[in-house]
Amino acid sequence: MNPLMALRPPLASNSAGWRGGAAAPAGSFLDAVRAGDLERVQTELAYDPALARLTDERGRSAFVLAQLAGHRAVASALAQTGLELDLVEVAMAEDWNRFDALSAATPERLAEAHPVGGTPLHAAALVGSTGLWRLRSAGCESDARPQGGNGYTAARTALEALRESWAVIGLTDLCSNGANINASQAAGSSVLHGAVLRKSEALLRLAIRKGSEVSARNAKGQTAEDLARELGWAAGAELLKNHKSLPRDNRSSRFAVDANLDPIVRPDMQGLARKLQSEVTSASHFNLAKVKEFVASDERLVFSISTDDELAIEACAHIGSTDVMQLHLDHGAPYSLPTAVSMGDASMVKYWLDRDGSLVRERGAHDYPLMWYTVNRNGSLEIAELLLERGADVDQESMGTTALHWSVKRPRPDRVAWFLEHGADPEAVAFNWDRDGTTPLQLAEAAGSADIVRQLKAAGARR
Repeated sequence: MNPLMALRPPLASNSAGWRGGAAAPAGSFLDAVRAGDLERVQTELAYDPALARLTDERGRSAFVLAQLAGHRAVASALAQTGLELDLVEVAMAEDWNRFDALSAATPERLAEAHPVGGTPLHAAALVGSTGLWRLRSAGCESDARPQGGNGYTAARTALEALRESWAVIGLTDLCSNGANINASQAAGSSVLHGAVLRKSEALLRLAIRKGSEVSARNAKGQTAEDLARELGWAAGAELLKNHKSLPRDNRSSRFAVDANLDPIVRPDMQGLARKLQSEVTSASHFNLAKVKEFVASDERLVFSISTDDELAIEACAHIGSTDVMQLHLDHGAPYSLPTAVSMGDASMVKYWLDRDGSLVRERGAHDYPLMWYTVNRNGSLEIAELLLERGADVDQESMGTTALHWSVKRPRPDRVAWFLEHGADPEAVAFNWDRDGTTPLQLAEAAGSADIVRQLKAAGARR
């Protein structure tokens, strides 16, 4: 038996209130859906469109099964029968206009368990959606474990995704935007246990980097290392045995000091709704005039934090909006290391790295590694050199995305040249824009950046 199935908690029957249908017999239409047999699915739907409304023994619709298996063409064929998709299904399909309409009409559904195993956030995490922020903004709670669901949070559920890359996308996104990686799970099967069940070194390293508790025990009293040994996964067991040598994220500069190096004293935010704080954070990405209005109305809004656990100054920092960053700093916002890199402030970068060398592994909002910030408008190669000298990896990544990808995306040919000269992988696969993955060369070709295409090919990129 697949160990993922063996230790997965039983899913309670919970189709009430969600669109149901007749269960299909084994070896039937749903098998064609699961297999991605588009020709057979289309042929049978032409004969009987009602087949699109079949569900499996757990109440999961044919459309859900197609999405879980990554068969988007089959899902599309099902939808074209006139199928009225429910809230979870439109989230899996990333039909955000329809999702907004349905979530506004039935907000209670955002917290309920669907037959897929949890809330719409759980469902989107299972298919590697890059739009999880939309579900959090709508009201889905990151650490929810709704009654009747699989007993897991969305982060732990992400590890049940079909493809490893989808699990990486979901786990990275959730645990970089407010989810608690050590939240309680059914049968004590932690995120780390889930990574071991998959025998995925990438997920194991990611879970450890995000602070997963290595001593957590499942219902059998096993740590993740114990489980790895039971499953005969020697490489995983060895990693866990030596976990102290693996890097952890460091965000200790996040709320430490302001631009004057004075300790941050965060104001009481009582009375400032999270929705309002999210609006301030959203405006802080680009809209200086709007941010000025917000801050003039209440200076405490400088410390706004969104539903993605993003501080307002972190929003403009990862975008590189220097004028908005400066406004926040002038009003006492924290001056973290990522913000200093984005501002191109070498002296402040040195201040932080001299204070704590492990901050070279600091992450900003949304898991942004420091190297990414050097690609911003004010980011400098001097700082990039300093980061390398202090131990940063030229291919510091998040979801496979490196600073080279961002250099192509901006586009910054000078940065492309610098990263390639310093050993950046020209064929690294990123998942920030497409859950099937994108290389720097594919980004450059899609943008029509002929000069950068030549640079990448000269460096050996072939895909």
